[in-house]
Amino acid sequence: MALFQDIKCGRCDKHYSSIHSKCPYCGAKKNRDGKTASGANNTRWQVIVGLVVLILIIVAVVVLLAMSLKDRNPEPGHTSKPAASASPSNGVSTVTANPSSTPAAPTHTPKPTPEPTPEPVVNSIVLNREDFTLANPGDTFQMVATISPAQTTAKIIWISEDTDVATVDENGLVTAVNHGSTKVSATAGGVTRECIVRVSGYAPANTGNGSASGSLSLSHSDVTIHSGTGETFMLKVNGAGDGATVTYASDKSGVASVESNGRVKAVSPGTATITVTVKTADGKETKLDCTVRVVS
Repeated sequence: MALFQDIKCGRCDKHYSSIHSKCPYCGAKKNRDGKTASGANNTRWQVIVGLVVLILIIVAVVVLLAMSLKDRNPEPGHTSKPAASASPSNGVSTVTANPSSTPAAPTHTPKPTPEPTPEPVVNSIVLNREDFTLANPGDTFQMVATISPAQTTAKIIWISEDTDVATVDENGLVTAVNHGSTKVSATAGGVTRECIVRVSGYAPANTGNGSASGSLSLSHSDVTIHSGTGETFMLKVNGAGDGATVTYASDKSGVASVESNGRVKAVSPGTATITVTVKTADGKETKLDCTVRVVS
């Protein structure tokens, strides 16, 4: 079907395209004398169909161009998959999987919980003293703790129950502070041992407690010693002056004995009183007492 219909000339009866305004053969005007070419009544529909076909062709061309541009310029954010690579080794081709366009989130690996350091094992603690007395504030005594097993790495912690009476440092040195009694403990590996510490002190005007009489005083007024080792200590008189005569006596020599020079020795468990008699040059006599506690 032609895009433009043919017209039959009314003068020369020849056919020509309707695009002409008059017959190209004889010059007669179109449809002269009322003659039209065959099928003239279909002219309008042929024009409409031709325009529709032309529009469809134009739309098809536009769509093809758009698809071509889309393939040439991919959208942002789209990662084209790389071609599979072939491994030349052994002549066998291997296909590498295409990675995902979105990287996988990193997997969090929790840190392992460190195991606690085991506490050193301590079977027992033995103290060099379980009970002792310091005469005056400022006097000291060295405590010693023996741990079993010997190869343990446990550290000994020293604590005084009442620091107003006596203190103890990290090495076990006990220092008297004031009159009274307290407990000093040694702890290691969950094991604790205690020692009783007494501070007798003295009052210069008090003669009944055995600590002093006038200007006289004893170096010790309440002492605890061990009989198992035959422990001893020196009992001295302060403020006796020149020419004074000093004598020592124990009321229970089977518990604690005393020599003429004032050395007291533990004999067996119990409590004894050492009486010190001081006779000055002017003939005045004073008696001072010291309590000795002997433990096994």
